[in-house]
Amino acid sequence: MTAPAPTAWHALEVGDAAGRLGVDLESGLADREAARRLAEHGRNELGEGRGRTRLSLLADQFRDVLIWLLLVAAAVSGGLLGEWVDAGVIAAIVVLNAALGYVQEARAEDALARLQELAAPEALVLRSGREREVPSAELVPGDVVVLAAGDRVAADARVVASVRLELDEAALTGESLPVVKSVATAAAAAKLGDRAGMVFAGTTVTGGRGRAVVTATGLATEVGRIAELLGEDDPPTPLQHELDRVGRRLAVLALATAGLVFVAGFVRGNSAESMFLIAVALAVAAIPEGLPAVVTIVLSRGVQRMAARRAIVRRLPAVEALGSATVICTDKTGTLTRNEMRVHEMVLGGARVAPAGAEPSDPRVARYLEVAVNANDARREEAGGYLGDPTEVALLLSAEDAGADPTALRAAFPRRDEVAFDSRRKRMSTLHDHAGGFRLMLKGAPEVVAARSSRILDVGGPVPLAAERRDRTLAIAEDLARAGLRTLAFAYRDFDAPPADLAGAEEDLVLVAVVGISDAVRDEAAASVGQAQAAGIRVVMVTGDHQVTAEAVARDVGILEGEQGAMPGGELAALAADDLDVDRYAVYARVDPVDKVKIVKAWQARGGIVAMTGDGVNDAPALRAADIGVAMGSGTEVAKEAADMVLADDNFATIVAAVQEGRGIFANLKKVVYFLLSSNVSEVVLMFVGFVVFGGLGEPLLAVQLLWINLITDGLPALALGLDPPPVRAMDHPPDAERNVLSAHRQLSLVLFGGILGIAALGALVGGHYVLGDEWEVVQTTVFTTLVTGQLLHSLNVHAAEASGWRHGLAGNRMLLFGALGSLALHLAVVYTPVGQTLFSTAPLGVQEWLLVAALSLASFGAVDVVKRRVPGGLVGV
Repeated sequence: MTAPAPTAWHALEVGDAAGRLGVDLESGLADREAARRLAEHGRNELGEGRGRTRLSLLADQFRDVLIWLLLVAAAVSGGLLGEWVDAGVIAAIVVLNAALGYVQEARAEDALARLQELAAPEALVLRSGREREVPSAELVPGDVVVLAAGDRVAADARVVASVRLELDEAALTGESLPVVKSVATAAAAAKLGDRAGMVFAGTTVTGGRGRAVVTATGLATEVGRIAELLGEDDPPTPLQHELDRVGRRLAVLALATAGLVFVAGFVRGNSAESMFLIAVALAVAAIPEGLPAVVTIVLSRGVQRMAARRAIVRRLPAVEALGSATVICTDKTGTLTRNEMRVHEMVLGGARVAPAGAEPSDPRVARYLEVAVNANDARREEAGGYLGDPTEVALLLSAEDAGADPTALRAAFPRRDEVAFDSRRKRMSTLHDHAGGFRLMLKGAPEVVAARSSRILDVGGPVPLAAERRDRTLAIAEDLARAGLRTLAFAYRDFDAPPADLAGAEEDLVLVAVVGISDAVRDEAAASVGQAQAAGIRVVMVTGDHQVTAEAVARDVGILEGEQGAMPGGELAALAADDLDVDRYAVYARVDPVDKVKIVKAWQARGGIVAMTGDGVNDAPALRAADIGVAMGSGTEVAKEAADMVLADDNFATIVAAVQEGRGIFANLKKVVYFLLSSNVSEVVLMFVGFVVFGGLGEPLLAVQLLWINLITDGLPALALGLDPPPVRAMDHPPDAERNVLSAHRQLSLVLFGGILGIAALGALVGGHYVLGDEWEVVQTTVFTTLVTGQLLHSLNVHAAEASGWRHGLAGNRMLLFGALGSLALHLAVVYTPVGQTLFSTAPLGVQEWLLVAALSLASFGAVDVVKRRVPGGLVGV
């Protein structure tokens, strides 16, 4: 049985809505009835949300194939073989990796918590005939709430009374301009932004006053429904995909190699126990135990660099993932724009003038400033700035920009009367003292004001408003409106005595000016969009705002170009994600949360790696569905909780910086993975060939020696490679289409270069045993040392990538030198100290052994350096 459709409260008349909710709009709910409904419907809260607990953060650190392989290896080494040193070393690296990841992500969660804004703690309601403040969590359906400018709406409600009531719904719908609210009904299928008779939880009253009866609380609100869309788990990032694939392949390689050697040795007559030990050693050789820790440290450093640039990363892989983004779906309001209305265009005397070019000495400008400041209800706050309708605030700011003092202008023209603006009249007028008489000052829709004007203010004074001049002025106003600007006209009329009916006196006006007001585009937005596009990233605007406004901003910042078009939300809602041709559209307007998720999934279906930016509650589902969700620090709690990254400065340019950082991190991680895997291939070659050919002599290396190489000796150079500076031209090419560290040609390269290093180590075995005649423990230590030094030199080749390792192996990364020297020092301690000799079964090397080690290590380094420059794409394809 299907659930009944939710009530379309916006389609009901006020009386019908009140009847269904069982409330008297004049007295509100009785206290006892409010308590009963609170018990029935629950508190007006969204619950604890999806914030990660400390326990879940810790558990997340173990969701990795490589980590599970290490845990299995530790269990086998300690529990079955009694090799507790090996088991302890493996367990230590697992704990270290988990601790690093946990600390970093816990810090990010704490930083995010400090950014989150608190919800409005109280609401003014009508109960038992009296107005009182109650905790907003205790609102119930049927409560009559009283709304005034500056209030945060605490629940969804049907408007029952409105006096110029306007709300900022940008957080919920993406609408940049304040929305006028009234008791009017709307079609049952109306979009959220078109429901003029409703107010919604999380929005803010910007002007006027009114009353509304609560229709939904908690998870039943529009905010709550959006929160429920966030139930899906976070999608894995490209790096997580890649490391998971690497881990699975390494698991297969380790098990296959170990199994093959075990069967071969057992058939040759070796005991099962000895063959099992050798098989475990081979498995250890195949798995890069240090990889998880190095990746975590590299990502943590990237996170720290981003934090210094005001970007808080909640999940470590998100920085790298953003570097692989092929599409950025960006919100408009507050992301590309300032979410701050400003006067953008001005029409004086029927001619278009830029505000910056309007001279205060021009009498038309002076009169415009008088009317714009006085026919205006916005007010200055004690802490600075203005409070009120954003459009009216924009007018006061335009006065300040022109060098006028709004406070002084108001003091010069005391207000005596007013007729408020409403959606039917489309105008507002005020009456002021002026030069021994009175002046009516009026602002409103250009077509309304022009129709009531008989004259127009010229430089020399008022002149008759000819039809041609009126038409030209209105045509310019229409052009401004088509460009996405909110247009207002200003006029005045002088009287000797105050008119008895101010509304009736709104005739025979002098038209002063028309202005176009818009949400100002961020200064750096166009440059940032251009940089992203130059880097091969498609930038798409996805907004709840009107199409005309969205297109205008998109053109300003360079998103809407060429044959790309804009799709309105109505068309989008009728399409399935599979039918959406995302290549055709650069702007999606008037979209709802489901539409945004549809766009993200449509791009993902085409193979795109999608970054979604946003700050509103309506952005949260798409932030969660995207490969990388990027929320604004000034945005809603729901959006920040859904995102992978939070921008404390709300700056789109920081996203582009994160892309560059991410590309550099991935390039470095490719080097790290390639270095560690090619080193592990050399160990597999050494162990496999050494056992098959020289198995009668003994094991080429012990499992604990292999662990030492993988965790410590290779770990420091790998970490240094991960800290390489980003490529200079990281943003001069499209995103790396081949996010595959182990592509076919790279696998061949791994085998080739790992084989060279392995053969050099086998040369140490042959030279030490057959040429120098050393004891097996000395031979084993010579092999051990040759492999260590060969791999340390190999790190220089990986760093240089396509250049000569001899000439550029240390260029640009002094940490690599320190890492290599540090690893060599640790190895010498293992070879020459009693503790090292006891734990790792080593023996001191003499001059002859060191000459053999040096010759073989340098030979392998030179061979790799010569061959790598003949491999297509360089050593690692960076």
